[in-house]
Amino acid sequence: MGVTFRIKIDAPPERVFDELSHVERHPSWANPVAQMKMEQTAGDGPGAASKYRSSGVFVKKAVSADITVTEYDPPRRFAIRSDQHQEGKKDVWYLNDYTLTADAGGTTLEKHVTSNGNPALFVIAYPAVRKDAMTALRNFKKKVESGG
Repeated sequence: MGVTFRIKIDAPPERVFDELSHVERHPSWANPVAQMKMEQTAGDGPGAASKYRSSGVFVKKAVSADITVTEYDPPRRFAIRSDQHQEGKKDVWYLNDYTLTADAGGTTLEKHVTSNGNPALFVIAYPAVRKDAMTALRNFKKKVESGG
């Protein structure tokens, strides 16, 4: 089971991919409620061999994740797997698979999220998941479109 989110960005796919593939920059456009921090733990810059460790807050509790780039196909597709750790809970992985499509001088960015967690969570928590995902994607859009 998974969920998909889309946003149109007024920038070419190459520029969108460049920003998206710099995982260490994700905290700059993530939902600020998450208080995300990111460090690169393997690789040199963006690429297929890159790995990261994030920390932040999820449902008011500390959470960390080991992140691996699983797909790196500029400027069309980028995917990362986050193995999430939260005290008192079973580890869960999330796959964030991004597809970039050229669209009338810009890019349609599609984010598809799947997980090995409880599938009911996507149904029950969909409004909160959608709000969080779209907040991050709108922040990402502003950052890319402003050139920042």
